[in-house]
Amino acid sequence: MTNTFYDDFKAMTAERMAGSMEDMTYAYKQTRVPKAHYRKMLATGVEQVMEASVEINLIQPYISIIKQMMNENPKSFYKALLCIDAKVTITNIRTSEWEALEDMWQAHQSKDDPNHGGHLPKQTIDTFKDIAKHGLDRLGNELDDEQE
Repeated sequence: MTNTFYDDFKAMTAERMAGSMEDMTYAYKQTRVPKAHYRKMLATGVEQVMEASVEINLIQPYISIIKQMMNENPKSFYKALLCIDAKVTITNIRTSEWEALEDMWQAHQSKDDPNHGGHLPKQTIDTFKDIAKHGLDRLGNELDDEQE
């Protein structure tokens, strides 16, 4: 079996790994990430890395429950979200608020609704996708440019 770069890499010291990672990153479209960044990441405690993994695992049951509720009764799910955001308590709901919930559901079902088919504003979803694709720094710069 041939020796691979990975085989050599895992035998390196953290300092050499960081330098090698800097070189690999530069090889991709000449992207520069300082060796110090990789050195810091390699020195990060396992607890900190595990913390993100644990949070991801905690979110999964919520996603499953929400999907199930949406599939079983999308109208009630939508109304519940609206009540939460509008701070409406079902036990004390007024007739006008109940009618407003129904009107909002009907409007949400309209093909003219920019959020049709989703529950969060389209702008929120677009911002999420932009951050995921380009990072928060670019979004921050764009917001700064808009304010000037």
